[in-house]
Amino acid sequence: MSSLYRRYRPSSFGEVLGQSHVTVALEAALKTDRLSHAYLFSGPRGTGKTTTARLLAKAANCLAKKSRPCNSCANCKLINASSSVDIIEIDAASNRGIDEIRDLREKILFAPTALPYKVYIIDEVHMLTKEAFNALLKTLEEPPAHAIFILATTELHRVPETVISRCQRYQFHRATDSAIGQVLRTVGQAEKIALSDDVVSLLARHADGSFRDALTVLGNIATLGGSLDEAAVRQAIGLPSQGLSADLLGLLLGGQSQALLEKLRTHLGEGGNLAVVLRDVTDECETRLFTAGAASDPSLLRVFEALLETAARLRHAPNPDALILAKFLSLSASFTLSRVTKQPVVDHIQKVEVTKDETAAVDALSEPTSSQSPPSGDFWGSFLEAVKQRNHALYAICRSALFEQVTEDKFTIAVKFRFYLERLFEKKNRQTLEQIATALVGRPMRLECEVKADLKLPTNKGEDILGAVVDVFELEEVG
Repeated sequence: MSSLYRRYRPSSFGEVLGQSHVTVALEAALKTDRLSHAYLFSGPRGTGKTTTARLLAKAANCLAKKSRPCNSCANCKLINASSSVDIIEIDAASNRGIDEIRDLREKILFAPTALPYKVYIIDEVHMLTKEAFNALLKTLEEPPAHAIFILATTELHRVPETVISRCQRYQFHRATDSAIGQVLRTVGQAEKIALSDDVVSLLARHADGSFRDALTVLGNIATLGGSLDEAAVRQAIGLPSQGLSADLLGLLLGGQSQALLEKLRTHLGEGGNLAVVLRDVTDECETRLFTAGAASDPSLLRVFEALLETAARLRHAPNPDALILAKFLSLSASFTLSRVTKQPVVDHIQKVEVTKDETAAVDALSEPTSSQSPPSGDFWGSFLEAVKQRNHALYAICRSALFEQVTEDKFTIAVKFRFYLERLFEKKNRQTLEQIATALVGRPMRLECEVKADLKLPTNKGEDILGAVVDVFELEEVG
């Protein structure tokens, strides 16, 4: 039994939703017999690129004079049955080498077997190797009269400009929630799946602009049977319970770290996925910002930006759940600190003065390392002293740097020379500096550094300048 998205794939241009700017242009080209020899379809996944490519291949070979494809002529029936050897689909992800393209170049010279045109549909074309692209260029530029190329990609930036310039390019748009909802209702009615408006809205949002993803999930939950309510659908597809993202965001902005931690722990205990939670809370931020305006709540905007940065780092994180948890708690702790001191979240840690009891409360919520936070006004001095104890070479660079600021999750310095920056950002050195800052502040910290050529280096009497230079260029290993 085929999946829903294959069974209900559009059979004509009129059934393709949300891409009228593409389908109208292609239909006009068909009516005037002005087909190009090469097309490039780009856009998000599940928006109809491959479907439109197949429709164009069928329409180009349709025998009807109007309304192509007609789906009733011999050629259309042959293509619909997937029986034509003249429509060749190539998955570039698994056929990406120069040998496959050379084979294509040899076979394309042969005339079509049964159809007017031999159509090559190359999906995920960005996966081709550099050598394969080079081998394809000449064929793309001057293909035989009986050949049409249709390339599809989700990552246009990875396709060489020399290839793009030889094709007619069409950008597919992300599907709207209303268009996805329309498809879900149509398919649900045909499959006799009872869908409430809340479930349709939930599935449309979860699909993230992809028709295919929406129909795949619909096929998954169809096995539940009966009338589907939102709670059952959320549980079936692994989404957090309704209202959880709003509750978490409220706790985060309120600086209620302990309550936030308990909610996240409960969600994980129920088999929840923190990556999904991160996405839902980010969506909640986006919704509120669009509703109220970005300028209405600077704190919300800062949280939104921090969560987006965290999502971008997940792919390379050794422990994504730990990264997400750390970000939620560090953001919450920063709002706790702001609430305790009755000041906005600080740009410079020197300006914060809290009582001993208040500091202890903040430390307990943010679960800092064993090291205590430095006294007010002495972050940079404490930092330099700690670096000196760990690594004299790093200390040589840091003492000549300009300390600029500390925020809730990073500290910024400036150096005079680029090779200083390169030394600081070597993996082991950066880890050392960030570990020291984290221990001092009591929450995960990230180093940011910039080069300022006009920076005046400090020159203290009695300072061992020669020793500092030797240290910089011969960074020692730390045990």
